[in-house]
Amino acid sequence: MSGIAGICNLDGAPADPVVLQAMMQAIAHRGPDASGSWIDGPVALGHLMLQATPESLRETQPFANPAAGLCVTFDGRVDNGVQLRATLDARGYVSRTGTDAELLLQAYECWGEGCAREILGDFAFAIWDVKNHNLFCARDQLGIKPFYYVVDRRRFIFGSELQQLFAGSGIVREPNEGMIGEYLANAITSRDETLYRGVLRLPPAHCLSVRQGKVALRRYWDIDPARAIRYRTDAEYAEHFMEIFKQSVQCRLRSHRPVSMDLSGGLDSSSIVSVVQILKRNGEIPATDTEACSLVFPGMACDESGYIDDVVRKSGIKSTLLAPYEPAVSCHEEYVGLHGDFPGNPGNYMWKSVLARATARGARVHLTGIGGDDWLSGTEPRYLELLRGFRLGELLRRARADADSEGFVTTLRQEIREGIMSALSPAAIRTIRGVLGRRGVPEWINIEFAGRSRLSERLEKKRPPRGFEAPQQRDLHGWLNSGYFPHSLEYDDRSSALAGIEFRHPFHDRRIVELGFAMPREQFWRRGQTKFVLREAMKGILPESVRQRSSKADFSHSVADTFRALGGESLFDTLSSTPMQWVDKGQIRAMCHQMMRLYARGDEHYASLIWPPWTMFGIDLWYKMTFENLSAPLK
Repeated sequence: MSGIAGICNLDGAPADPVVLQAMMQAIAHRGPDASGSWIDGPVALGHLMLQATPESLRETQPFANPAAGLCVTFDGRVDNGVQLRATLDARGYVSRTGTDAELLLQAYECWGEGCAREILGDFAFAIWDVKNHNLFCARDQLGIKPFYYVVDRRRFIFGSELQQLFAGSGIVREPNEGMIGEYLANAITSRDETLYRGVLRLPPAHCLSVRQGKVALRRYWDIDPARAIRYRTDAEYAEHFMEIFKQSVQCRLRSHRPVSMDLSGGLDSSSIVSVVQILKRNGEIPATDTEACSLVFPGMACDESGYIDDVVRKSGIKSTLLAPYEPAVSCHEEYVGLHGDFPGNPGNYMWKSVLARATARGARVHLTGIGGDDWLSGTEPRYLELLRGFRLGELLRRARADADSEGFVTTLRQEIREGIMSALSPAAIRTIRGVLGRRGVPEWINIEFAGRSRLSERLEKKRPPRGFEAPQQRDLHGWLNSGYFPHSLEYDDRSSALAGIEFRHPFHDRRIVELGFAMPREQFWRRGQTKFVLREAMKGILPESVRQRSSKADFSHSVADTFRALGGESLFDTLSSTPMQWVDKGQIRAMCHQMMRLYARGDEHYASLIWPPWTMFGIDLWYKMTFENLSAPLK
């Protein structure tokens, strides 16, 4: 986790170093170890360094190669550095510093704008190519590292966080009603827009070039739907997965300081810490100082202490038990004030205890269990899919299991409806929804606002490209290309950056994602159990209590507790006038009242009502602090 910043004047005018310094100062927390800048005519590049790998100790950025006429500012890691170095050495490129920044620059020399596809790792970078007058920018395949930008007739400005784009640049902040509508509908679909009109994010797996006053955006990586991995036995799938999983964990342990890790007691984080122990015992990694951290909730339904204890006994890992961080009510205002963005999920604040522990130990790296649910959970076979495949035994078993809860009729009706809709054109779907009324827009959204922001079109489910025919592939492709995915990762990045920690996610590895698309569904969903291939791979490694676990901890109470601290439904009496025009205030207030009533009496159904009121609160807070309290500008 470092920070990048840059300016490229499209009219050829000299870049303003004062603006660059203001942009860098706005994200000073991302660079506790060093900062630097590089200016060449219309282009200015800035970098703030968090040293998180051994190689970064001898790295200076922006990194320039004057002989080649190149300079890069780079936030990230090159995880396949050994393989890349061998290829580049064979082609005559000589390493002088042994750093990731130099490796990246030589990869650009070798492959040009195709270099991003060659790199495994988390990255966001910009390279100024003097000879070709080209600013080349790219973001990693999953969007772990952030990249925001603004382009107008005169200049292209980019950075790691939203607030720096407004620092000293004179860019006017305007609300983006389309994106606001997506937030309020709790259905974020846009991958490139932000809450500010004209302020964009570079989508994951995309690159762009700024040349001759024009910006060209393209996708450089996608899943190959034709690739298929088929073995005869479950053991062969598990062995293949474990080989990739070990590589993913191993490359993310590269650090010159202690490494912190999540251990929640769930399947994903428990698998990571257990594999770390295996790698250490086998001598496959240096004797890295590692420590697991676990949040515990004594007396609460979400407490996972028993599972955590089982993993500690089985693996031998050391785990420090921590109480969740209890934020002050003002923390949401502080977040919006610093970042100029939606305040996020109250549950995320709990993990500040883990970050504080990691910082106290001198760690710069923290491994998370995020991503296992995304790529390995799979989806239950649909009734119609089983019928088409003549899997009548499984169909009958599912129908029998669902009969008691009327799930069979409900699910079959839904599948038939989805099947009909998928066969129709987008125009036909819009016509049907128009006849039915709100065209897919939630009832708490103001219908006039929905029409003005074209919300129904935004919320339409996009069809996957041709080739993604299998339901498993369609579901994975939908999530890979969802709008929510980069938003959530960017929130994690900001939270860790404030603590001087780099989050690394072993399950968010391109190799694991590609494997997930290539393997059959049965390796993910088997007999009502998710993550089958992971569970098979962890046989004898995880305690059976965790390996066979089907439950997950739920932290929705954090949102309900926050509402209670903020005043409950009375909070919606203070909405700003503009946000009140975007929703039906009465419905939002009633939903909050019902949610708080269910929560008070211990009814778990409260969790289904928390997000519309919370999103309304968050959008209102962001709007007030950004557009109504301009006497206190973003820091």
